[in-house]
Amino acid sequence: MKKLSLVIIAVLLVSAVDAQKSRNFRGKSRKDFFGGARDVRNISKAGLQITFGPNYTFTKLKNETFSGADQIGRPIEMEINPAGRVGGFIDVGMAHYRLKESRILTAIGNKNKEGFVAKRVKSNLFHRVDWGLGFNYLGGKETTTIRNLTNGGSEEMTGKFYNGYLTGRFTADRFTLISENWHLETGLGINFNYAILPGGKTNYAANSLVEQKFQRNFMTQLHAHVAFDYRIRKGDYLSLGVYIPFAGIYEMNKLKPTIQWYSSNYWPAMLQVKWIHHFTKKSKGCNTGTEEDKKRNKEYMQNR
Repeated sequence: MKKLSLVIIAVLLVSAVDAQKSRNFRGKSRKDFFGGARDVRNISKAGLQITFGPNYTFTKLKNETFSGADQIGRPIEMEINPAGRVGGFIDVGMAHYRLKESRILTAIGNKNKEGFVAKRVKSNLFHRVDWGLGFNYLGGKETTTIRNLTNGGSEEMTGKFYNGYLTGRFTADRFTLISENWHLETGLGINFNYAILPGGKTNYAANSLVEQKFQRNFMTQLHAHVAFDYRIRKGDYLSLGVYIPFAGIYEMNKLKPTIQWYSSNYWPAMLQVKWIHHFTKKSKGCNTGTEEDKKRNKEYMQNR
């Protein structure tokens, strides 16, 4: 009986100690203090970026119709029907984060703390810039139907092309926080394309009433970028979005951001999958973690 009493007393003492610890932690475990297996790597501001995905060339939704006469003077009607084609692209380069604060924007924000700059723009117009070199495969097709208005006959011809471009791209993005791991990216950029695999520059419709033109091998465009950015882990990000040219600089073609081929214009749009991996800085000696890690460790030790 005496031994049983000692066992009961020991169990009660252990339970009391555990209860006291629970009250001290207020429901917090070691995982709550340290966030699980915390990543204390020292990440650099620069990283490797790989961007790839499909593309598609958009055209006018409405077909164009022309009237005139053929080579021997017979009245004809010609209908031009352009269509896009699916292609693909990839570029590899670098991404650079955490730019230095703009002194001008900071000064404007400090001067008017309730203004648009202080509340919306803050100290940086862009939060990341990235660039890449790669390859873009763009195509399209055009069908011309010629109807003889004298005898009611018709003739249909189709031309198809794919151009392979060596590309250089530079994009500057701004982030808008959506949740802990998600951001909305919006940005602007410039891209340079040089056709190393140009499509055939031949007039597929010999009796066409419209002059057929072909884009030069080199072109420069301004583009817009919209994407959703997800933080996989510290230093690794996955971005899903699009980048679409909105202005042509060279050839200007009335500032159209298109490829002119045959008698039509083809507007390319790229669906992006982007992976960014930041490099880890080498630390001298032991990596003691960030200031936040040190604070959490101190709080944990005080409540042991």
